[in-house]
Amino acid sequence: MNSNSNSNSNSNSTDDILIQELSDRFAKSRKAFSDLSVVNRKLLEMNERLAASESLKSNFLSNIRNEINNPLNAIMGLAGELAVIGAGDKDVFTISLLIRDEANYLDFQLRNIFMAAELEAGEVSIRCAKVHITSSLCELMDSFKHRAAKKKVLLNLTRQPDADAQISVIDIEKFQIIASNLLANAIEYSDNDSVVDVSFSVCEDGCLQFYVQDHGVGIAPEDHQRIFDRFVQLNTGTTRAHPGHGLGLSITKALVELMQGSISLISTPGEGTQVTVTIPPCSISGNEDSFAESGNLFLFDEMSEV
Repeated sequence: MNSNSNSNSNSNSTDDILIQELSDRFAKSRKAFSDLSVVNRKLLEMNERLAASESLKSNFLSNIRNEINNPLNAIMGLAGELAVIGAGDKDVFTISLLIRDEANYLDFQLRNIFMAAELEAGEVSIRCAKVHITSSLCELMDSFKHRAAKKKVLLNLTRQPDADAQISVIDIEKFQIIASNLLANAIEYSDNDSVVDVSFSVCEDGCLQFYVQDHGVGIAPEDHQRIFDRFVQLNTGTTRAHPGHGLGLSITKALVELMQGSISLISTPGEGTQVTVTIPPCSISGNEDSFAESGNLFLFDEMSEV
């Protein structure tokens, strides 16, 4: 009788321990699920705040771009008008051209800064149209004549005789930023009294090849890839010979790759550098007769009806 009682008591004790263990585990599981729900809720809240922050950043970039570009464009336009009005006065004419050229260069630098911010935010998209390459490059090179003249550097564009060979389907804004950075770099690192040669070709498949050749200091082989890294300058320190922020070539490479293209260079120290950019054609969404020239979009069908 006592043996059976002891056996039942031990069995009940074991069951109680098991039930308690299960209760403890269920309690821990409920707490874990509760903690997980709290973490999940906090992650969702954080994600919403990040999304709101990205939206604010995007709006900020857009707003600040307009706030800066509008007065800057006005300065460039007024400087041009002043040059025409003061053409008879040498001093007024010279100063007005200087204001316009410096404003143009400031616009170039700001475009780089804004593009770097947009690339970092992942907000850059491709907008394609037919581009008259010669016209675009002529206007672009004209905006750099003042800086080239400071070093007595001649900007030489090799033109294509065939009009059809001058048309490519690309993103004009991205192409102008790419070309501007390569031109600015070529001028900066050219020897005085030298030439920067610019040329291009459009293949039968519509692929654009763009070349910039300077005759300056050149680049050592071990630095050929490093110059495309962000914020990298081969000359550093307060006494460096060439100013700049080290964004231009990294932005150029990023935009070329965004457009599914490639960039390469041939350079020897003391003999200059040739940079080649290849950009495949992209698809035009919408009107197939749309042209973008110098950053402005024209619909020739609509213009002919006016």
